Amino acid sequence: MIVTVTYQDEFGPKYNAASIKTPCTKVNEALEYAFTKTQNVFYNWSERDIEGIDICHYKFDGSPLRSSMVGDEFTVQLSDKEYKKFICDRVGWKEVA
Repeated sequence: MIVTVTYQDEFGPKYNAASIKTPCTKVNEALEYAFTKTQNVFYNWSERDIEGIDICHYKFDGSPLRSSMVGDEFTVQLSDKEYKKFICDRVGWKEVA
């Protein structure tokens, strides 16, 4: 499954931060995988070449992208024509209709 992570900073429009190719076959596992891969815990995820992660956005000032957090959108590609969108909630995921 492929998961696209969409951020919105405090000011400005939403933007696709990354597209992540996951080895997962279940939606919830794919969401958790994508969330984990876009965290700045031990290093900045957007400044490293990580297999399966395509960075979709670069900041004009060269600063790295932030970690994924509550309120970010995660879109899971189920097939060529089928997608499901989720919002990262305080606990778990909330599907967007």
